[in-house]
Amino acid sequence: MDFSQVNWIYVAGGVSVVLLIVWLIALFRGRPGLIGGVVGFAHLVAAGLNSAAPIRSLVDSSYVGYGFGMLQGDRGLTVSAMAGAVFLIAVLGAFSALRGTREAMIITAITSLLFAGVLGWPWLQDMLDGVHSQVQLGQGVIVPGYVFKGAIAVLEIGPFLLGMLWATARIGRSPSSVTA
Repeated sequence: MDFSQVNWIYVAGGVSVVLLIVWLIALFRGRPGLIGGVVGFAHLVAAGLNSAAPIRSLVDSSYVGYGFGMLQGDRGLTVSAMAGAVFLIAVLGAFSALRGTREAMIITAITSLLFAGVLGWPWLQDMLDGVHSQVQLGQGVIVPGYVFKGAIAVLEIGPFLLGMLWATARIGRSPSSVTA
């Protein structure tokens, strides 16, 4: 089979839908609250965005390369390992945010910190470069570049920063999952 003919958006979509269904079941069973749901969902989106790359980078000869924040690669085993690790860490963070235990909060804080760094560092470099191009939305609506970059920060990096702060604050007052 020629893997360059596979529509990888369907593969990623299928994996994402299955993850979403399982995550929603865990969400309603765990009842983590609004912040836990937002943080978990942000991790779930990161997992969905990275769901096809681990396999595609190995089997598809037309693969153009991998990019997720500051993680970049062409293809092959290195990209497969990198994208696979991002996928697994994101899934782990998505489900740990739904649990109220101390260990789950530690995992959520660490995964949120990792994603805030991976996605936030390129954004910060872009903000510091001083080039802020405009974004045109239709005929007469022009959004200044710094406003658009701020919106990107709120949507892309904000949930992970929130998750890091929220989980860190809950570590000390959450019960341990280990029973004596």
